[in-house]
Amino acid sequence: MLELKSHKYEGKNSDELLNKALSELNASSNEIYYNLKEEVTGGLFKSKKYFLNVALKDDVVEYVKAYLKELTDLMNLKVEFETSKRENYIKINMISDNNAILIGKNGRTIESLQLLLKQSIQSKLGIKINIILDSNGYKEKQQKNIERLAIKLARDVIKTKVEVKMDSMNSYERRLVHNALTDFKGVTTISEGEEPNRCVIIKPTEE
Repeated sequence: MLELKSHKYEGKNSDELLNKALSELNASSNEIYYNLKEEVTGGLFKSKKYFLNVALKDDVVEYVKAYLKELTDLMNLKVEFETSKRENYIKINMISDNNAILIGKNGRTIESLQLLLKQSIQSKLGIKINIILDSNGYKEKQQKNIERLAIKLARDVIKTKVEVKMDSMNSYERRLVHNALTDFKGVTTISEGEEPNRCVIIKPTEE
């Protein structure tokens, strides 16, 4: 079983605990992920105790690559990984001779891999980490196509004053539409329906 290296601390002061971890790991706050839990102990004279679980971002990236390699080996795919660490997420671009299998129909395989990876990390660290998986720039192209379509449909709605119901989308795709049209004057967007048939409706707004 793959191990994700982490460091555990406990103490009575949360700030001191975090500073101790950063000092011992020789890291800055933007180089780690951490989970801090508070526990109240005692009866009449209650006191607080803190439990800190810390993982270096570099160790998380290594775990991500090892985890994905295990999965893609099981799929009989030879894959190379390009990683980039950002403040709020880790992005992994997977390069393979068979990107179609890696991506899956409508991106379902790559979304499943991403979900499994997030769940694995959360189970080990108790931390939600935003992991974005891509394959040969598929998601970047997908994002641009969805944003272009949303803007085209929004212009049609403004012109006709008739709302438009888009095709069913996953939560990531719906968020792209909402974000693309947040500051678009003349329309508003809502999500409607139940998964997996939830979709975005673009509505005209009154001037």
